[in-house]
Amino acid sequence: MIGKEEIRRIRESIGAKEGPVLSLYLDVNPAKPENAGKAYALRAKDAMKALGVPGDLSERVLEVLKNQVLEARTAVFFAGEGLFEVLLLQVELPLVHSVKTAFLDEKAGRYLVDGVLAHWGEPFLLPLVYALDEYERYGVVYVDRERWRVFEVFLGEIAEVHDAFLALDTEAWRRLSLDAPGRRFNLGGIARGGAGQDLFAKRLEAWEERFYKALAHDLERLWTERGFTRLVLMGPEEHTKLFLGHLPKRLRERVAAELPSLPNPGASPGEVLKRLEPVLEEVERREEVRLLERLEEAYPKAVFGPETLARLQEGRVELWVLPWSLEGSVYACEGLYFADEAQALGLCERPELKPLAVVAPELASGYAAKLEFVRGEAERRLLERGGMAALLRW
Repeated sequence: MIGKEEIRRIRESIGAKEGPVLSLYLDVNPAKPENAGKAYALRAKDAMKALGVPGDLSERVLEVLKNQVLEARTAVFFAGEGLFEVLLLQVELPLVHSVKTAFLDEKAGRYLVDGVLAHWGEPFLLPLVYALDEYERYGVVYVDRERWRVFEVFLGEIAEVHDAFLALDTEAWRRLSLDAPGRRFNLGGIARGGAGQDLFAKRLEAWEERFYKALAHDLERLWTERGFTRLVLMGPEEHTKLFLGHLPKRLRERVAAELPSLPNPGASPGEVLKRLEPVLEEVERREEVRLLERLEEAYPKAVFGPETLARLQEGRVELWVLPWSLEGSVYACEGLYFADEAQALGLCERPELKPLAVVAPELASGYAAKLEFVRGEAERRLLERGGMAALLRW
Protein backbone atom coordinates (compact mmCIF):
# COMPACT_ATOMS: atom_id res chain seq x y z
CA MET A 1 0.00 0.00 0.00
CA ILE A 2 1.22 3.49 -0.85
CA GLY A 3 1.79 5.42 2.37
CA LYS A 4 2.38 9.10 3.08
CA GLU A 5 6.16 8.74 2.72
CA GLU A 6 5.84 6.98 -0.62
CA ILE A 7 3.61 9.78 -1.90
CA ARG A 8 6.17 12.36 -0.82
CA ARG A 9 8.97 10.41 -2.53
CA ILE A 10 7.05 10.10 -5.79
CA ARG A 11 6.33 13.80 -5.90
CA GLU A 12 9.83 14.90 -4.97
CA SER A 13 12.02 12.40 -6.82
CA ILE A 14 10.03 11.62 -9.96
CA GLY A 15 8.39 15.02 -10.27
CA ALA A 16 11.77 16.76 -10.14
CA LYS A 17 13.40 14.43 -12.68
CA GLU A 18 14.61 16.20 -15.80
CA GLY A 19 13.23 14.85 -19.06
CA PRO A 20 12.86 13.18 -21.26
CA VAL A 21 10.96 10.65 -19.16
CA LEU A 22 8.41 8.11 -20.32
CA SER A 23 5.23 8.34 -18.23
CA LEU A 24 3.04 5.39 -19.15
CA TYR A 25 -0.38 4.61 -17.66
CA LEU A 26 -1.73 1.26 -18.78
CA ASP A 27 -4.93 -0.66 -18.08
CA VAL A 28 -3.76 -4.20 -17.27
CA ASN A 29 -6.91 -5.46 -15.54
CA PRO A 30 -6.88 -9.24 -16.25
CA ALA A 31 -10.65 -9.41 -15.82
CA LYS A 32 -11.21 -7.42 -19.03
CA PRO A 33 -11.52 -9.39 -22.29
CA GLU A 34 -9.54 -6.75 -24.19
CA ASN A 35 -6.52 -7.55 -21.98
CA ALA A 36 -6.55 -11.29 -22.73
CA GLY A 37 -3.19 -12.66 -23.78
CA LYS A 38 -1.49 -9.52 -22.41
CA ALA A 39 -2.80 -7.48 -25.32
CA TYR A 40 -1.94 -4.39 -23.29
CA ALA A 41 1.74 -5.02 -24.11
CA LEU A 42 1.03 -4.48 -27.80
CA ARG A 43 -0.88 -1.28 -27.07
CA ALA A 44 2.02 -0.03 -24.97
CA LYS A 45 4.48 -0.89 -27.74
CA ASP A 46 2.44 1.10 -30.28
CA ALA A 47 2.28 4.08 -27.93
CA MET A 48 6.03 4.12 -27.27
CA LYS A 49 6.80 3.75 -30.97
CA ALA A 50 4.49 6.65 -31.86
CA LEU A 51 6.24 8.88 -29.31
CA GLY A 52 9.75 7.90 -30.42
CA VAL A 53 10.76 6.43 -27.08
CA PRO A 54 14.31 5.01 -27.30
CA GLY A 55 14.46 1.29 -27.98
CA ASP A 56 16.28 0.35 -24.77
CA LEU A 57 13.62 1.97 -22.60
CA SER A 58 10.82 0.42 -24.63
CA GLU A 59 12.37 -3.01 -24.25
CA ARG A 60 12.65 -2.66 -20.47
CA VAL A 61 8.99 -1.75 -20.23
CA LEU A 62 7.92 -4.56 -22.58
CA GLU A 63 10.02 -7.07 -20.66
CA VAL A 64 7.98 -6.32 -17.53
CA LEU A 65 4.67 -6.40 -19.39
CA LYS A 66 5.39 -9.67 -21.19
CA ASN A 67 7.21 -11.64 -18.51
CA GLN A 68 5.66 -10.61 -15.21
CA VAL A 69 2.25 -11.40 -13.77
CA LEU A 70 0.68 -8.02 -13.11
CA GLU A 71 -2.01 -8.49 -10.48
CA ALA A 72 -3.40 -4.99 -10.78
CA ARG A 73 -5.91 -2.85 -12.62
CA THR A 74 -3.45 -0.16 -13.68
CA ALA A 75 0.31 -0.30 -14.23
CA VAL A 76 2.22 3.00 -14.11
CA PHE A 77 5.74 3.28 -15.52
CA PHE A 78 8.22 6.14 -15.18
CA ALA A 79 11.33 5.42 -17.23
CA GLY A 80 14.27 7.56 -18.26
CA GLU A 81 18.00 7.88 -17.74
CA GLY A 82 18.70 6.57 -14.24
CA LEU A 83 14.99 6.04 -13.59
CA PHE A 84 12.79 2.97 -13.87
CA GLU A 85 9.79 2.91 -11.57
CA VAL A 86 6.77 0.61 -11.78
CA LEU A 87 3.65 1.12 -9.67
CA LEU A 88 0.86 -1.47 -9.66
CA LEU A 89 -2.48 -0.04 -8.58
CA GLN A 90 -5.77 -1.76 -7.75
CA VAL A 91 -7.82 1.14 -9.11
CA GLU A 92 -8.48 2.80 -12.45
CA LEU A 93 -7.06 6.26 -13.07
CA PRO A 94 -8.69 9.22 -14.81
CA LEU A 95 -7.75 10.14 -18.41
CA VAL A 96 -6.66 6.56 -19.17
CA HIS A 97 -10.07 5.48 -20.52
CA SER A 98 -11.04 8.48 -22.61
CA VAL A 99 -10.32 8.13 -26.35
CA LYS A 100 -11.52 5.22 -28.50
CA THR A 101 -9.41 6.15 -31.54
CA ALA A 102 -5.66 6.54 -31.04
CA PHE A 103 -4.63 10.20 -30.82
CA LEU A 104 -1.05 11.47 -31.05
CA ASP A 105 -0.23 15.02 -30.01
CA GLU A 106 3.38 15.41 -31.13
CA LYS A 107 3.71 18.91 -29.70
CA ALA A 108 2.60 17.80 -26.25
CA GLY A 109 4.47 14.49 -26.55
CA ARG A 110 1.36 12.55 -25.69
CA TYR A 111 -0.33 9.44 -27.07
CA LEU A 112 -3.80 8.48 -25.97
CA VAL A 113 -6.12 5.59 -26.74
CA ASP A 114 -8.57 3.69 -24.58
CA GLY A 115 -6.57 1.94 -21.88
CA VAL A 116 -3.27 3.71 -22.63
CA LEU A 117 -1.96 7.16 -21.75
CA ALA A 118 1.69 7.73 -22.68
CA HIS A 119 3.77 10.88 -22.37
CA TRP A 120 7.37 11.50 -23.48
CA GLY A 121 9.03 14.58 -22.02
CA GLU A 122 8.79 16.05 -18.53
CA PRO A 123 7.32 13.59 -16.00
CA PHE A 124 3.54 13.53 -16.36
CA LEU A 125 2.19 12.87 -12.89
CA LEU A 126 -1.33 14.26 -13.04
CA PRO A 127 -3.35 10.99 -13.28
CA LEU A 128 -1.33 9.45 -10.45
CA VAL A 129 -1.28 12.57 -8.27
CA TYR A 130 -5.02 12.95 -8.79
CA ALA A 131 -5.56 9.45 -7.41
CA LEU A 132 -3.20 10.03 -4.49
CA ASP A 133 -4.94 13.27 -3.59
CA GLU A 134 -8.57 12.46 -4.35
CA TYR A 135 -9.05 8.83 -3.33
CA GLU A 136 -10.16 8.68 0.28
CA ARG A 137 -7.94 6.96 2.83
CA TYR A 138 -10.31 4.98 5.03
CA GLY A 139 -9.72 3.94 8.60
CA VAL A 140 -11.85 0.88 9.38
CA VAL A 141 -12.54 0.09 13.04
CA TYR A 142 -13.45 -3.59 13.23
CA VAL A 143 -14.97 -4.94 16.46
CA ASP A 144 -15.44 -8.63 17.13
CA ARG A 145 -15.85 -10.77 20.25
CA GLU A 146 -12.12 -11.12 20.82
CA ARG A 147 -10.62 -7.70 20.09
CA TRP A 148 -10.73 -4.32 18.39
CA ARG A 149 -8.80 -3.99 15.13
CA VAL A 150 -8.06 -1.17 12.67
CA PHE A 151 -7.56 -1.53 8.92
CA GLU A 152 -6.37 1.05 6.44
CA VAL A 153 -7.97 1.05 2.98
CA PHE A 154 -6.50 3.13 0.15
CA LEU A 155 -6.43 2.83 -3.64
CA GLY A 156 -8.17 -0.54 -3.56
CA GLU A 157 -5.75 -2.11 -1.06
CA ILE A 158 -6.10 -2.98 2.60
CA ALA A 159 -3.60 -3.41 5.44
CA GLU A 160 -4.10 -4.06 9.14
CA VAL A 161 -2.67 -1.53 11.59
CA HIS A 162 -1.30 -3.90 14.20
CA ASP A 163 -0.47 -1.42 16.97
CA ALA A 164 -3.76 0.42 16.71
CA PHE A 165 -5.50 0.36 20.08
CA LEU A 166 -2.69 0.60 22.61
CA ALA A 167 -5.11 1.40 25.44
CA LEU A 168 -7.29 -1.67 24.92
CA ASP A 169 -7.52 -4.01 27.89
CA THR A 170 -8.25 -7.26 26.06
CA GLU A 171 -9.57 -9.09 29.12
CA ALA A 172 -11.81 -6.17 30.03
CA TRP A 173 -13.18 -6.11 26.48
CA ARG A 174 -13.98 -9.82 26.61
CA ARG A 175 -15.95 -9.29 29.81
CA LEU A 176 -17.75 -6.29 28.38
CA SER A 177 -18.55 -8.03 25.10
CA LEU A 178 -20.29 -10.86 26.95
CA ASP A 179 -23.07 -8.43 27.77
CA ALA A 180 -24.50 -5.73 25.57
CA PRO A 181 -24.00 -2.18 26.86
CA GLY A 182 -27.03 -1.10 28.86
CA ARG A 183 -27.27 -4.47 30.63
CA ARG A 184 -25.24 -5.04 33.74
CA PHE A 185 -22.98 -7.87 34.89
CA ASN A 186 -24.23 -10.21 37.58
CA LEU A 187 -20.96 -10.72 39.48
CA GLY A 188 -20.41 -14.24 40.76
CA GLY A 189 -24.00 -15.16 39.97
CA ILE A 190 -25.23 -13.09 42.94
CA ALA A 191 -28.31 -11.05 42.17
CA ARG A 192 -27.93 -7.45 43.28
CA GLY A 193 -30.74 -5.02 43.93
CA GLY A 194 -31.63 -1.74 45.54
CA ALA A 195 -28.91 0.77 46.38
CA GLY A 196 -26.18 -1.81 45.80
CA GLN A 197 -27.37 -2.43 42.27
CA ASP A 198 -27.55 1.29 41.53
CA LEU A 199 -24.01 1.81 42.81
CA PHE A 200 -22.75 -1.10 40.73
CA ALA A 201 -24.49 0.25 37.62
CA LYS A 202 -22.91 3.68 38.11
CA ARG A 203 -19.45 2.15 38.53
CA LEU A 204 -19.90 0.08 35.38
CA GLU A 205 -21.08 3.11 33.42
CA ALA A 206 -18.01 5.04 34.57
CA TRP A 207 -15.78 2.13 33.54
CA GLU A 208 -17.46 1.98 30.12
CA GLU A 209 -16.95 5.72 29.74
CA ARG A 210 -13.20 5.40 30.41
CA PHE A 211 -12.97 2.37 28.10
CA TYR A 212 -14.52 4.04 25.06
CA LYS A 213 -12.81 7.36 25.67
CA ALA A 214 -9.39 5.66 25.71
CA LEU A 215 -10.13 3.92 22.41
CA ALA A 216 -11.40 7.16 20.90
CA HIS A 217 -8.15 8.85 21.91
CA ASP A 218 -6.14 6.09 20.19
CA LEU A 219 -8.22 6.43 17.02
CA GLU A 220 -7.71 10.20 17.00
CA ARG A 221 -3.95 9.60 17.15
CA LEU A 222 -4.17 7.13 14.24
CA TRP A 223 -6.29 9.57 12.23
CA THR A 224 -3.44 12.05 12.28
CA GLU A 225 -0.56 9.59 11.90
CA ARG A 226 -2.05 7.60 9.03
CA GLY A 227 -3.77 10.46 7.24
CA PHE A 228 -7.26 8.93 7.32
CA THR A 229 -9.94 11.01 5.61
CA ARG A 230 -12.98 8.85 6.33
CA LEU A 231 -13.99 6.20 8.87
CA VAL A 232 -16.02 3.00 8.75
CA LEU A 233 -17.21 1.23 11.91
CA MET A 234 -17.82 -2.53 11.74
CA GLY A 235 -19.18 -4.52 14.64
CA PRO A 236 -22.19 -5.15 16.89
CA GLU A 237 -24.39 -2.06 16.74
CA GLU A 238 -24.60 -1.68 20.52
CA HIS A 239 -20.81 -1.25 20.69
CA THR A 240 -20.22 0.80 17.54
CA LYS A 241 -22.98 3.24 18.55
CA LEU A 242 -21.43 3.73 21.98
CA PHE A 243 -17.99 4.22 20.44
CA LEU A 244 -19.38 6.69 17.90
CA GLY A 245 -20.83 8.73 20.73
CA HIS A 246 -17.37 9.08 22.31
CA LEU A 247 -15.58 10.20 19.17
CA PRO A 248 -14.62 13.87 18.83
CA LYS A 249 -16.92 15.83 16.51
CA ARG A 250 -14.41 16.09 13.64
CA LEU A 251 -14.07 12.27 13.50
CA ARG A 252 -17.75 11.57 14.06
CA GLU A 253 -18.61 13.70 11.03
CA ARG A 254 -16.24 11.63 8.86
CA VAL A 255 -17.90 8.26 9.56
CA ALA A 256 -19.04 7.11 6.12
CA ALA A 257 -20.70 3.81 7.08
CA GLU A 258 -21.57 1.52 9.98
CA LEU A 259 -21.62 -2.21 9.23
CA PRO A 260 -22.07 -5.43 11.23
CA SER A 261 -19.13 -7.72 11.90
CA LEU A 262 -18.35 -10.64 9.62
CA PRO A 263 -19.46 -14.10 10.82
CA ASN A 264 -15.94 -15.34 11.62
CA PRO A 265 -14.26 -13.45 14.50
CA GLY A 266 -10.74 -13.52 13.05
CA ALA A 267 -11.64 -12.22 9.58
CA SER A 268 -8.66 -11.70 7.29
CA PRO A 269 -7.92 -8.29 5.71
CA GLY A 270 -9.02 -9.72 2.35
CA GLU A 271 -12.39 -10.78 3.76
CA VAL A 272 -12.90 -7.35 5.31
CA LEU A 273 -12.04 -5.63 2.00
CA LYS A 274 -14.45 -7.85 0.06
CA ARG A 275 -17.26 -6.76 2.41
CA LEU A 276 -16.22 -3.11 2.21
CA GLU A 277 -15.72 -2.69 -1.55
CA PRO A 278 -19.38 -2.34 -2.62
CA VAL A 279 -20.11 -0.10 0.37
CA LEU A 280 -17.19 2.25 -0.31
CA GLU A 281 -18.10 2.36 -4.00
CA GLU A 282 -21.61 3.43 -3.04
CA VAL A 283 -20.24 6.07 -0.66
CA GLU A 284 -17.97 7.55 -3.35
CA ARG A 285 -20.71 7.70 -5.97
CA ARG A 286 -23.12 9.26 -3.45
CA GLU A 287 -20.59 11.97 -2.58
CA GLU A 288 -20.13 12.77 -6.27
CA VAL A 289 -23.88 13.26 -6.69
CA ARG A 290 -23.84 15.56 -3.67
CA LEU A 291 -21.03 17.54 -5.27
CA LEU A 292 -23.18 18.22 -8.34
CA GLU A 293 -26.12 19.15 -6.12
CA ARG A 294 -23.93 21.62 -4.23
CA LEU A 295 -22.85 23.16 -7.53
CA GLU A 296 -26.48 23.54 -8.60
CA GLU A 297 -27.26 25.25 -5.30
CA ALA A 298 -24.23 27.53 -5.65
CA TYR A 299 -25.54 29.30 -8.81
CA PRO A 300 -24.47 31.91 -9.95
CA LYS A 301 -21.10 30.90 -8.47
CA ALA A 302 -21.27 27.69 -10.47
CA VAL A 303 -21.70 26.99 -14.18
CA PHE A 304 -22.53 23.95 -16.31
CA GLY A 305 -21.83 23.08 -19.94
CA PRO A 306 -19.77 24.92 -22.60
CA GLU A 307 -19.70 28.15 -20.57
CA THR A 308 -17.37 26.33 -18.18
CA LEU A 309 -14.56 26.32 -20.75
CA ALA A 310 -14.79 30.09 -21.23
CA ARG A 311 -14.83 30.82 -17.49
CA LEU A 312 -11.83 28.51 -17.03
CA GLN A 313 -9.75 30.50 -19.52
CA GLU A 314 -10.68 33.70 -17.70
CA GLY A 315 -9.00 32.27 -14.60
CA ARG A 316 -12.29 32.20 -12.71
CA VAL A 317 -12.60 28.44 -12.09
CA GLU A 318 -11.66 27.04 -8.69
CA LEU A 319 -13.01 23.49 -9.22
CA TRP A 320 -13.46 21.89 -12.66
CA VAL A 321 -15.74 18.83 -12.73
CA LEU A 322 -15.46 16.39 -15.64
CA PRO A 323 -16.93 12.96 -16.50
CA TRP A 324 -14.69 9.97 -15.83
CA SER A 325 -15.02 8.77 -19.43
CA LEU A 326 -13.74 11.98 -20.96
CA GLU A 327 -14.63 11.33 -24.59
CA GLY A 328 -15.50 14.88 -25.68
CA SER A 329 -13.40 17.13 -27.93
CA VAL A 330 -12.66 20.85 -28.08
CA TYR A 331 -11.52 23.21 -30.85
CA ALA A 332 -8.05 24.73 -30.45
CA CYS A 333 -7.18 28.06 -32.05
CA GLU A 334 -4.52 30.68 -31.24
CA GLY A 335 -3.85 29.15 -27.85
CA LEU A 336 -7.54 29.20 -26.88
CA TYR A 337 -10.05 26.37 -26.63
CA PHE A 338 -13.71 26.36 -27.60
CA ALA A 339 -16.52 23.87 -27.15
CA ASP A 340 -18.23 25.24 -30.28
CA GLU A 341 -16.66 25.19 -33.74
CA ALA A 342 -18.42 28.39 -34.81
CA GLN A 343 -16.71 30.31 -32.01
CA ALA A 344 -13.30 28.94 -33.02
CA LEU A 345 -13.91 29.86 -36.65
CA GLY A 346 -14.20 33.45 -35.57
CA LEU A 347 -10.45 33.38 -34.88
CA CYS A 348 -9.10 30.65 -37.16
CA GLU A 349 -9.81 29.36 -40.61
CA ARG A 350 -9.03 25.80 -39.57
CA PRO A 351 -9.33 25.22 -35.83
CA GLU A 352 -7.78 21.97 -34.62
CA LEU A 353 -10.06 19.39 -33.02
CA LYS A 354 -8.45 17.86 -29.93
CA PRO A 355 -9.68 15.34 -27.33
CA LEU A 356 -10.55 17.09 -24.10
CA ALA A 357 -8.59 14.37 -22.30
CA VAL A 358 -5.42 15.69 -23.94
CA VAL A 359 -5.90 19.38 -23.18
CA ALA A 360 -7.62 19.11 -19.77
CA PRO A 361 -4.43 18.56 -17.71
CA GLU A 362 -2.65 21.60 -19.16
CA LEU A 363 -5.74 23.78 -18.92
CA ALA A 364 -6.33 22.85 -15.28
CA SER A 365 -2.67 23.40 -14.41
CA GLY A 366 -2.35 26.61 -16.42
CA TYR A 367 -5.35 28.25 -14.79
CA ALA A 368 -4.83 26.77 -11.29
CA ALA A 369 -8.12 24.86 -11.31
CA LYS A 370 -8.58 21.74 -9.24
CA LEU A 371 -9.86 18.76 -11.25
CA GLU A 372 -12.63 16.43 -10.09
CA PHE A 373 -13.85 13.42 -12.10
CA VAL A 374 -17.24 11.80 -11.45
CA ARG A 375 -18.69 8.41 -12.31
CA GLY A 376 -21.99 6.55 -12.19
CA GLU A 377 -25.14 8.59 -11.59
CA ALA A 378 -23.16 11.82 -11.19
CA GLU A 379 -21.48 11.28 -14.56
CA ARG A 380 -24.88 10.68 -16.21
CA ARG A 381 -26.25 13.90 -14.72
CA LEU A 382 -23.18 15.86 -15.73
CA LEU A 383 -23.42 14.66 -19.34
CA GLU A 384 -27.05 15.79 -19.39
CA ARG A 385 -25.88 19.25 -18.26
CA GLY A 386 -23.31 19.71 -21.02
CA GLY A 387 -20.49 17.40 -19.93
CA MET A 388 -18.64 19.69 -17.51
CA ALA A 389 -19.21 22.02 -14.58
CA ALA A 390 -17.26 24.42 -12.41
CA LEU A 391 -17.29 26.24 -9.11
CA LEU A 392 -16.20 29.83 -9.69
CA ARG A 393 -13.83 31.94 -7.65
CA TRP A 394 -15.77 35.11 -8.43
